[in-house]
Amino acid sequence: MLAFATPTTQSSLVFKSTSSLSSRERLDVGRSASRILPRLYLSNLLTAEDEAELSSLRITHVVSVLEIAPKFPPSMSHLKILHIPIEDSAKTDILQYLEQTTHYIKSALEEDEKNAVLVHCFMGMSRSATVVCAYLIATTDMLPSDAVQFVRDRRSIVCLNIGFRDQLETYAAKFCGKGQKARGRYFKVNVGVIERIMFWKGGARIEAKEREGAHPLSLT
Repeated sequence: MLAFATPTTQSSLVFKSTSSLSSRERLDVGRSASRILPRLYLSNLLTAEDEAELSSLRITHVVSVLEIAPKFPPSMSHLKILHIPIEDSAKTDILQYLEQTTHYIKSALEEDEKNAVLVHCFMGMSRSATVVCAYLIATTDMLPSDAVQFVRDRRSIVCLNIGFRDQLETYAAKFCGKGQKARGRYFKVNVGVIERIMFWKGGARIEAKEREGAHPLSLT
């Protein structure tokens, strides 16, 4: 089993963003790569297959988290690719791959300061976001909820399915007791289900309630 050192330098790269995006802006964010950390990006499939985008970000390594391997431009033959063939389902076992993906990202970034990693799935919202969150948990002092919020602050459409959230908690338990199930059912249902539904059915309604001072995800 792979072992990761106590978080040091990586933690210093972590900072919070308080930006607030409209529904239209949230969708626009999904169409481009989002910078999560220096040299670590999260995107959808179209962006991952875009030659200009890959070149501009100087991507050297890609983690593709979707059923079918993407078709990269012929000019990008130098890319090193890790393909994780899974679907975005709460029943999918993504946990079995998180140690591998974390090691891959960590090794790529440490191998050469010029390396840059792009992690993507179809939308850049659930599967690939889970992989990025796992990397943050393993290399910083973040709890699962911290990692999810950190990534969402930089890519507003991020919303892990409830199964992936549970597995992220299990993965975090390997690192100094970070997996805290005490956050319990409220954490999983409130953020894992309601937010996912509200995003697709009415982002505008969420913003309206926020402006009125109401919390759109409250269960009470």
